[in-house]
Amino acid sequence: MSEENVQIPENSVTGVNYRAGFKLVSLKLGLMIIVIFCARGLGEITAALLSPVLENIDVTAAYIINSLVSILFLNVIPIALTMIIFRMSFKDVGEKSCHKPKYFGRALGMFPALYALGIMTNLITIFISQFFKETDMNESFNTVNDLQAPNTACGLILFFQMAILAPIVEEFWFRGIVLESMRPYGNGVAIFISGLLFGLTHANFAQFFYATVLGISLGYVAVSTRSIITTAVMHAMFNSVAASLLLLLTDKSVGDYITSMGQDAEITPAVAIYIAVLILMTVTLVVGFFMAIAKLLKIKKYRVPKVQEELSPAKRWGIFFSSVTVIIGLLLAADSFTFNYIPKYIYKGICSAFGITG
Repeated sequence: MSEENVQIPENSVTGVNYRAGFKLVSLKLGLMIIVIFCARGLGEITAALLSPVLENIDVTAAYIINSLVSILFLNVIPIALTMIIFRMSFKDVGEKSCHKPKYFGRALGMFPALYALGIMTNLITIFISQFFKETDMNESFNTVNDLQAPNTACGLILFFQMAILAPIVEEFWFRGIVLESMRPYGNGVAIFISGLLFGLTHANFAQFFYATVLGISLGYVAVSTRSIITTAVMHAMFNSVAASLLLLLTDKSVGDYITSMGQDAEITPAVAIYIAVLILMTVTLVVGFFMAIAKLLKIKKYRVPKVQEELSPAKRWGIFFSSVTVIIGLLLAADSFTFNYIPKYIYKGICSAFGITG
């Protein structure tokens, strides 16, 4: 898959409508950011209100309820409102982005590079997190414990969410609705803004950086292959690695193996699979590292054809970040990334109003 395969948008906007159209799309994207973080805040409040009830029921049942609440507020509500904001139906998204993929095999062959970019970004994030260990922002850099499942049944639910549900939903949302809505104003700005918003949606620094890199990479693949089917498969492959490890960690023998650093630990089938996954990750990472470097050097030599002359990339970014809805959305995101003051105060207000002990 070469850079020349990155297509010029078929529905590029030209003339006097270009600036007005871009401003409108930016306002809509800002409204989407507001919706995302308002829904996330409501989800956190709902989970907190349900917490006393869930403590008294079976752990698996409680996990399922929490997962359903999460899916409702993090996916269903935001995506439904995004479709309303952009006036797009499932059919519209399908016609724009669910074509038979071009260069499908070559795109999948670049998965090691995609994986390596994500892991390298994650390692940089872990390094940065060391400077925030003693601050209130430490929680935003360390969210692994939030993903761990308490037992194997819950691990299977988590695997389904991460490896199957998330790739389908998020590709439909960010590479389907967001990317395609921006493409008339240039592939470059569409890929980078959709990637940035994809990273923002994860709402913590631990996932933001690698999710943004992943989102930009998947945006490039979506434009190159002209289909989100390719990106959904690659997204599923990426998430499956972490989901597999989290599932295996629900097995006690794997935990014992890690704790003992492999010394005098029983090699159960789960431990053997865990070791195999780690070896596969290492090989993919090493191969992908060199593939990523080669690809980035090739992209650096490539110059994207100028499709629109009305606005330079700098002006387009200026319009996007100066949109009132984008500014409000980023302020909500900043709160979610750091101290979560807004949902905490709303939760305290609800508890105070209804006499709930919080």
